[in-house]
Amino acid sequence: MLINKKVIIIGGGPAGIATAIQLKRYNINALIIEQNQLGGLLKNAYKVENYLGFPNGVSGSELTDIFSNHIIKKNIEVLYDKVIQLLFEKDKFCIQTCKNKLESEIVVIASGTKPKSINNIYDNNIFDRIFYEVYPLRKIKNKTIGIIGAGDAAFDYAMTLSEKNKVIIFNRGENEKCLPVLFKLAEKQDNILYLKNYKLIELKKNKEKLLSVFNQNNTIQKFTFDYILFAIGREPQLDFLSDGIKPHIDSLIKNHKLFLIGDVKNGIFRQASIATANGIEAGMLISVHPQNLKLKCF
Repeated sequence: MLINKKVIIIGGGPAGIATAIQLKRYNINALIIEQNQLGGLLKNAYKVENYLGFPNGVSGSELTDIFSNHIIKKNIEVLYDKVIQLLFEKDKFCIQTCKNKLESEIVVIASGTKPKSINNIYDNNIFDRIFYEVYPLRKIKNKTIGIIGAGDAAFDYAMTLSEKNKVIIFNRGENEKCLPVLFKLAEKQDNILYLKNYKLIELKKNKEKLLSVFNQNNTIQKFTFDYILFAIGREPQLDFLSDGIKPHIDSLIKNHKLFLIGDVKNGIFRQASIATANGIEAGMLISVHPQNLKLKCF
């Protein structure tokens, strides 16, 4: 069945949610398409300390729940599905998902980022022991977990997992790249060990465990883990863009038909408050642009 909407938002993180809420203020009913759950990367965050209104900080899961309740209260429609392809034909967007086909006059891409992966150091038979997000591991306990990376995500994930597990963070270099406040928090945790100059070179199954082989200053070091969590960076999630739409993205953005907002375009500035501001701005631009005034009349 074909679903036709005036405005479709791809992604239900802070940017997408803020766009939908702002549009609702102008009586424009947008549809959010979200693959997993509302909140985006916030669901991974141990604590968000720079979001206004929470002077003591707030966990990512709590903030996600608040955003979800806001969506429910505003009666904003959410379609839980995965976008496979986005095309632009005959002055309208065509969106193909796993389960549906949709058309829209305006599309807001708030799809965020995807984790960078390493595929050449392990076999397929250990996929169930390797993760790139922390939320699937939140409920485990009494396990030993290796985290590859030394940025904000690595230390934030370690804080979450160390409450009930032993965690070792491996930095392939000498200097950590996380916020000083995160590093100091991790330093105080007995269940977190931080190691420098450890480059992962091989992962393989060892009975029900993972054998991890590292090069540490030209010396081979081996560790055994229950799980490995990669936190080695992220990149824009734009896999669904068709080849036909890519050459026209700039003109579609200029004409206020297409919007890229939030983490999908913000590079290293991946902050919930910035993404929220992007969403509010997109909602306002959609509402005031001359070609979009008709959107208020349905």
